[in-house]
Amino acid sequence: MSITLLQICNKRSHSGAICPLFGKKHKNLFNCIGFKVKKSLKTAFLYIGTVIGAGFSSGREIALFFGEATPLNVALSAVFMSLLAFMFLTAGKLGLIPRGKLMRLLIAFSASISLVAMLAGGEYVMYTMTGVPLLALVMAILGAVVVSCGIEKIKIVNLVLVPLIAGSIALIFFKIPHASGTLPFSLFKPIAYSGLDILLGGVIVGEEGKEMNMKQISLTSFIVCGVLFGMLYMLQTIVLADTNGSLMPVFAISSELRLQAICGVLIASAIFTTLVSSLKIVSDGMLSFCDGVAKLKPLATSDNRSIVVMFALVVFYPLSFFGFGKIVDTLYPVNSALGVLLALVVFVKIIFHFISKAVRNHRYKQNAPPKAERKYS
Repeated sequence: MSITLLQICNKRSHSGAICPLFGKKHKNLFNCIGFKVKKSLKTAFLYIGTVIGAGFSSGREIALFFGEATPLNVALSAVFMSLLAFMFLTAGKLGLIPRGKLMRLLIAFSASISLVAMLAGGEYVMYTMTGVPLLALVMAILGAVVVSCGIEKIKIVNLVLVPLIAGSIALIFFKIPHASGTLPFSLFKPIAYSGLDILLGGVIVGEEGKEMNMKQISLTSFIVCGVLFGMLYMLQTIVLADTNGSLMPVFAISSELRLQAICGVLIASAIFTTLVSSLKIVSDGMLSFCDGVAKLKPLATSDNRSIVVMFALVVFYPLSFFGFGKIVDTLYPVNSALGVLLALVVFVKIIFHFISKAVRNHRYKQNAPPKAERKYS
């Protein structure tokens, strides 16, 4: 047996367990494989939970971007979104996520739009279902607690809620009649929609790419594609069933089917996952700002993170009173443009990285002495 295999099998996993073809513990190689798959699954659900939200789960943003487009056209967005996930994970692994002041400002602005939209959407749904105002504030405070606990807790929340979201969509989807016929197809709309929340999703999973190999990155992208493809196809079909131009088409259809509770779980879960990711990025931006100002530097410590997170809620919660519909219709196209811009910047940086690497390797081979000379030198 080769030394390489021996070394691989003796590596410790993050949990401290030995991957034991030769170990004494009663475990096997599947523990190591399972850890890698679990890492990919958690990262995929973190990405999905970030890019979906109130606009996604309610059908509002799908109606805005696609209108009467065919569901297959909408589902094509899943392919682009998975490719973008692969690109950002790769960029994170290579340390190519943009870190300039302007880019950090654009990221914070985009996250702020998403945060305000989630707060507004949460308030609309909760009030519509219960008649009790300010319930979204409870959701926001719970989200602040999760963010204060760190990224691992955020990943666990997404690991639980994303399957719940997918299951809720399926329950509504299989209850509606599916219309047949030919609807228009456009390649531009899936690309534009893919950029809507990619800025947030890319920033969140870019950090995860540092600790992943290319097989894990590829598996993560494959999971993203499959899950989003099914969810988007079903959601667009539900949206097409709403003929009244409702603010939240999925909620309207669910009311007709008397599935308001299922829809409430769906939308509230999707809002919460995106709210948490948005709040993390906004609070991270505030912490970075505090770190650069001498008088605010004490706030930039991990011990004071919860204070900064709660301050972010105090600042942005009042902005949600502008209304969910106005926020989505006015600011979501801006988020889409910013997402496409960031994706292009990252793509160019990756291409430049590999070109530079190829040039360096070529120059090294040209300048390296022949093998015979190296052998006897």
